[in-house]
Amino acid sequence: MSLGPRGLAAAAVAAVFAAALLLAWKGNAVLEKVLYLRYGGTLPPPSYPAPRDAAEANRQDLDYLAGLTRVDRSFSPEASARFAEKVRALHARADSLSRAGLFLGVAEAVALADNAHTNVNPAMWRALFDSLPVRFVWFADGLYVVRATTDHAELLGAHVLAIDGIEPARWAEIARRFFGGTPEHARSLSAVIMEAPAILHEIDNRAPGDRVRLRVQDSAGRERAVEVAAMPRKDAPPMVKAGRVALAEPLPGEKAGEWRALLADPPRVPAVLSEPEKTLYAEREAGDRVLYLHLWQIRESVPGSLANALREALGPLQWRRIVLDLRFNAGGEYDTVYPVVKNLGSHLTDDGRLVVLTDATTFSAAIITAALAKYYLPGRTRIVGEKAGDRLAFWAEGTSITLPNSKVRIDISTGYHDWAHGCREVRCWWPNYFYGVAAGTIDPDVVVGWRFADYARGVDTVLERALD
Repeated sequence: MSLGPRGLAAAAVAAVFAAALLLAWKGNAVLEKVLYLRYGGTLPPPSYPAPRDAAEANRQDLDYLAGLTRVDRSFSPEASARFAEKVRALHARADSLSRAGLFLGVAEAVALADNAHTNVNPAMWRALFDSLPVRFVWFADGLYVVRATTDHAELLGAHVLAIDGIEPARWAEIARRFFGGTPEHARSLSAVIMEAPAILHEIDNRAPGDRVRLRVQDSAGRERAVEVAAMPRKDAPPMVKAGRVALAEPLPGEKAGEWRALLADPPRVPAVLSEPEKTLYAEREAGDRVLYLHLWQIRESVPGSLANALREALGPLQWRRIVLDLRFNAGGEYDTVYPVVKNLGSHLTDDGRLVVLTDATTFSAAIITAALAKYYLPGRTRIVGEKAGDRLAFWAEGTSITLPNSKVRIDISTGYHDWAHGCREVRCWWPNYFYGVAAGTIDPDVVVGWRFADYARGVDTVLERALD
């Protein structure tokens, strides 16, 4: 397909900026400003009068929401039309919409973009609604309780078989209506729905709005039914990044002595859950020339440089195997690791291999890191674990908007990425004219998930398989 003179001119301009970015990007105010002008578009702040009632507040929020597709570039023309139709339908019901009804309607409308970076911000589900005094985590063999208040500590380690009469796997399928992107992405976030009784009631009015009815199974295989009441959102810990719920240590917002973690006294802390306060955790297998690197996020270390921290961990040795663990990594800024990942082959022996670990929480810049690793070490990189939480072609790089009355924050996307085929189109995130590669796929070569019984005894199923 020909771009035409105007498209070619725009592509040429983008290429010039990409060349400049090669020389200087971070810290260069002019280049940062250029990128902001190209990708930082958002809606003007809302300027509505104080609403007279809940119905008018709903209408104002929906009027503001209607402008989303003017700034978010991830909507196709067809998705944009469906979005407008959905917003009109919500507007027609503004008088009868509950808080949860408005929230779910907004989430469902935004998710029509089918882009994992264009969604109601996941933290909103916990910030705006009461939640359970227990926390769920998905494992390869189902949904389990891994944190609970002391009043519900007997549920720690319980296998959740049903929530309000519906299996967790079905709730994860329902979650796809409210989270754009892949099924893996929706499943990884679905716990925030299952932990919010008001949300469950809005989806299925047979569910009570202030508690949930659980059917659980203990380690001996005994099943029982239990009701768990919601705790006020002002008392509940905020949502944390992927993987943190599975930690042994207290989480932000957990009052001392009020919450307990299943792994509070683990036989050993799995490497993937070690030192979450850092950007990088490194561990060497004694005498085996194997280096394990877990990146909690793709951002500069505090203090110092992430690239330098990786170089220090790699050291002067050549490794028989390097394990690059990108699970529980929601992304960041991939240029921080680009030069090290590109050069990883020089740190391997002639018969050495790179093993990259992924799961449904591997997202954004973490997915890009996996793509870079596979591209620059063709034939020597193995992907082990579960499918990552997004496609290799996606929209990102945007800002956000906040609805004026409900305070629902929506993440928007303005720059296109394609790490399967490479990205050289005008719509692409311009730095990718330099950084972009065509990795093809990062689907696992070896599919394996973390089993709950292994987690409970401090063993990482996926890492054990990767080292096998």
